[in-house]
Amino acid sequence: MKSLLIGAAVASILFAGSTLSCAAATDTNGMMSAPASAGYRFELVGTPKTSGGRSMVSIKLVRTSDKQPVVGAIIIQSRADMGPIGMAAMTAPIKPMPATGPGVYTFEVSNGTVWNKPDKWALTFAAKVQGVARTVHGTVVVRLSP
Repeated sequence: MKSLLIGAAVASILFAGSTLSCAAATDTNGMMSAPASAGYRFELVGTPKTSGGRSMVSIKLVRTSDKQPVVGAIIIQSRADMGPIGMAAMTAPIKPMPATGPGVYTFEVSNGTVWNKPDKWALTFAAKVQGVARTVHGTVVVRLSP
């Protein structure tokens, strides 16, 4: 029982620094982005482009203090799941694509093989930012078509 309580305490400390500890914001497309940890936020850039069951999604990592995009961040983890509609276990392959502009990171989400109708997906990222000791985590919720 004692180890369970210690584990819960450690998890709550880790959770407190995660993206879910802050309120989400809605962008102009009505999509949600949860503030990233350590004063950063991942944001949707434009509208996702869908073709043949794959969606091309561009995001940027923004420093919240000055609203400037972070150039040269290294995205070390990415995940696409249907958590926003209560189905987080439904995941789709996501892979990085060549950058489309300074501070813009593009990903291909193969969502069409998982869900054959338009719906909300959570794209979760972890990034290393030069000069920042901790890994930056964040989530963007976006509506994707198959």
